[in-house]
Amino acid sequence: MLLDNPFVSDARVEKEIEALQYAGAKITVICENKGSEPSEEKRNGIQILRCLDDRYNAPLRKGYSAYLQHCCTLILKLEFDTLHCHDFYMLSIGAAVKAKRPDIFLIYDAHEYLSGWPFYKSSKGLAKLKGKLVWLQLIRNERTAMRSADQVITITEGIAQRLMKNSGLPRLPLVIGNYPKKVELHPTKNYFQHFFQVPESTKVLIHSGTVYQDDSLLERIFDYISHQSELILVFVGNRPRHFEIEAKVAAHSSWRTSVFFHPYPQSQNQTMELISCADIGLLYVNDEWEAHRIGFSNRFVEYVMAGLPVIATPQEFTRTMNAEYACCTFYESGNFGTFEKALDTMLKNLIVLSEGAVKAGEKMNWQSEAQKLIQNYCI
Repeated sequence: MLLDNPFVSDARVEKEIEALQYAGAKITVICENKGSEPSEEKRNGIQILRCLDDRYNAPLRKGYSAYLQHCCTLILKLEFDTLHCHDFYMLSIGAAVKAKRPDIFLIYDAHEYLSGWPFYKSSKGLAKLKGKLVWLQLIRNERTAMRSADQVITITEGIAQRLMKNSGLPRLPLVIGNYPKKVELHPTKNYFQHFFQVPESTKVLIHSGTVYQDDSLLERIFDYISHQSELILVFVGNRPRHFEIEAKVAAHSSWRTSVFFHPYPQSQNQTMELISCADIGLLYVNDEWEAHRIGFSNRFVEYVMAGLPVIATPQEFTRTMNAEYACCTFYESGNFGTFEKALDTMLKNLIVLSEGAVKAGEKMNWQSEAQKLIQNYCI
């Protein structure tokens, strides 16, 4: 496997490797060396070789093609029959290897939709212009290299359809959902109510993980929540953004009695247990970029697997799940009136929507997705 990080922790990759090992595969991970981890390591039966550097992410830099060939030389010294490239940076290396060893089975695992993810827009001035040129070159590289892949894997039907169209693939990529492993949850009754010393009848709206909403939207949400009886909003996280928001809430007399903050748990299982103690999940996805509109929300999956219905900005994936299971209400990021309506609808129909979330969560489990991966692998 080729990976564009040092493989300290990567939940999706770790799940895939565990499934493949169980099926009998021997896995070597070739990944980036940032100097903070050993260049070679054996972990859980995985041989890890950290021998890549950041030249892989600079397609316009002088010497880029030579670097791809250098990577080829390193990889071709190993014995393998399948080369699994995680994300677009690694695909260019994989295609170069495939050109020299056509007999290998090349897999492209697209975690993102690059063509709909104009990441350069967060930069300014000359850096923004340079970023756009790099992004366009990466798109060209991906579309060309993807045609060398024997199997393309991605995370949603929407991305699969666009990848097939953009690169002229002969068949639709295989969709493997990035679902967590199914775990049995034992929520503590009224945990948040006792933790924050509010009445046991209070409903809990939880926001877990990174906060992407801007201040103006958050402030309107806080104002609205503060006027709701028997409803609190709980943020779970440990990023600087959380502490910044917490300080603003603490300084506001009406917000601090209805908006609370809880430390982020240390493990995935603990996170799921904590989420399951709430009543409703709150999700925000930036819908300006196509990659987000057609992408996959790990947070949404965590919510429904914990049995929580979700108030969300819409994605194709969440709309599809809601059409089948009735587990969401939706709001538009630029229209606060739709948030008010989504929350009111959720509270009025909480029992039915919660039942839908439980049914949706039962469908989403990594075990079934792992079987699809194994069946399409050369083991």
